[in-house]
Amino acid sequence: MTSFLHSVLPWLVIMTFLQKKIQKNRFFISPVVPFFFVGLFVAGILFLPLISTDIGRISLALWSSSLMRSVSLPLIGLLLIVMMDRLFSCQLFLRSEWRTLWIFGMSSSLLLYPAALGLGHIDPYCWGWGNKYFLITLALVTLLLLLAKNRFAILLLLALAAYDLQLQESTNLWDYLIDPIYGILAMIFAIPSLFVTRKQAPTSSLFLQ
Repeated sequence: MTSFLHSVLPWLVIMTFLQKKIQKNRFFISPVVPFFFVGLFVAGILFLPLISTDIGRISLALWSSSLMRSVSLPLIGLLLIVMMDRLFSCQLFLRSEWRTLWIFGMSSSLLLYPAALGLGHIDPYCWGWGNKYFLITLALVTLLLLLAKNRFAILLLLALAAYDLQLQESTNLWDYLIDPIYGILAMIFAIPSLFVTRKQAPTSSLFLQ
């Protein structure tokens, strides 16, 4: 189930990004087109593990799952929040909470990924294996967000709970907090979110518009 989620999730992210563009295209206004694409998507999910590329006969599912070896809880929460907003007009995150989500992702990416490329003499990824100072820092950040009534703290609590229960294959806490796709999105949207005015929409306007 985990590998299946890893193979499908990147495509769900791409579809989420393309949603706005699709809605603005007149071709997709026809009522027949949505049913066609829903059927195509279902077929893609069913047959994705069987599809191979021409280069080295690599399964498309294995290739896409390599992008998401571990799915972070903030990314899962992000997608669920956007889906609730798009499907039910239910805005779960305020503007400040979107900003917190992006800044956390950007900060974690800048701290973690340069070291993974061999830059610097410290490897923060090692902190994810039971480093008590890292756990204390994360717990304090979560507590401060809870006191500020920032709902991003809920995603951090879920990440900590998932780590404690070892719900993923990884035993490193970082893999529950950050992943490449979440990191890329955060790098793109963190800085613009700092300059969003109060007159703008409070939730997914920071994400997809």
